[in-house]
Amino acid sequence: MQNSEFRKLRWTWMFGAYMASALLWVHGAETDNIVKELKGKKVAVTVFAQNDSTKPFEKTAQTRLESILVDNGVTVLDEKEAAKLKDPQTRLKDPGYILTAEEFVQISRKYEIQALARVYVNADVALGLADYYSATAQTDVRFVKSDAKVSADISVPMGVPKNPPSDGLTKDSAMINAIQRSLDGVCTRLGLLVSDPMQARAMGVKLTGPVPVPSGIHAQRKPEKDVLLGKFAKLERATWRTEDINCTTRAPGNSLAAVAGYVVDTDFHRRPPRLYGSRVHLIDLTTNSEINYFWCYEVEKKGKTEKASREILDCMFISNWRYLSALTGNEVFLWDTERGALLSRTPLDHPPKAASLEFARVENSSYLVVCSQRQPTIAYRIERRNQ
Repeated sequence: MQNSEFRKLRWTWMFGAYMASALLWVHGAETDNIVKELKGKKVAVTVFAQNDSTKPFEKTAQTRLESILVDNGVTVLDEKEAAKLKDPQTRLKDPGYILTAEEFVQISRKYEIQALARVYVNADVALGLADYYSATAQTDVRFVKSDAKVSADISVPMGVPKNPPSDGLTKDSAMINAIQRSLDGVCTRLGLLVSDPMQARAMGVKLTGPVPVPSGIHAQRKPEKDVLLGKFAKLERATWRTEDINCTTRAPGNSLAAVAGYVVDTDFHRRPPRLYGSRVHLIDLTTNSEINYFWCYEVEKKGKTEKASREILDCMFISNWRYLSALTGNEVFLWDTERGALLSRTPLDHPPKAASLEFARVENSSYLVVCSQRQPTIAYRIERRNQ
């Protein structure tokens, strides 16, 4: 989508949302009472896609909302009759159009309904990190009742921490899950009972290899070290147990950051007197606080297979905020930040003393690349993990 088209769509969307909120405030409609107001009444459901990719899924949203309404004791207008309300002459497809009380009276008499649901859905899908698809959706629902009083709400933006995108093996499955989730969220916020809320589908990934390095990949980034991010991380600060920052990184969109720490525990009455560990602190930049951390190595004796330092040489978010990687002298790590899970831990055959990570997408494949001046460049393919 071109930037101008996106801005136009976003402006239309936000203007419609503003008008719906304004109507809600002016009329003093209370969403807590919406179930009481609609129960036992007939409601017409109209769904309008706000972009081309959502158009094929209008019926998905309509069926989902109608099912929720029926579960809440509401009678829904036959779909064929409701489809007539989408005639361009009604102007309902425009999110910014305000339905007057006179117009609603005409519609209610013609179709013998007591309320009208205006639903505006905006969804999109893209190729995920491996051979799957990720979709996001946002839904604006407005219940127009007698005298054109409105109860309205908009779903929480998707594709951000705590509200991930929907993954699927096909574009359609990802889109359907995202649209149903966003609609469920709005209905819940409006006070409707959603008996079986749709959950986000997530695909696991893993690193495989090493594989041949795709042509055209060169080291472009260097490990960063923003010490200011360290004040948001819960670093070790005891007398005999300290944690220093090795490197830092920020996620695309600047919603999350990672701070890589190297922990040293000293006890001269112990053999060995010093133990080492390393971990990555996950920082929420909207609240400037630590929300999780991931150990590369617990603070303990080194294993026999560890040939190099446990220090984290580089860390990087891959493609977006959902996946975080870290590189030590011994291994490459990959985590799912949304679920807080370690996805992959891959040993290095030739431990580097200094190196950086690169992400590359070649055709439909994704790669995590370890770049070092003194060691050969190493590539790992990011693949979907069978659930």
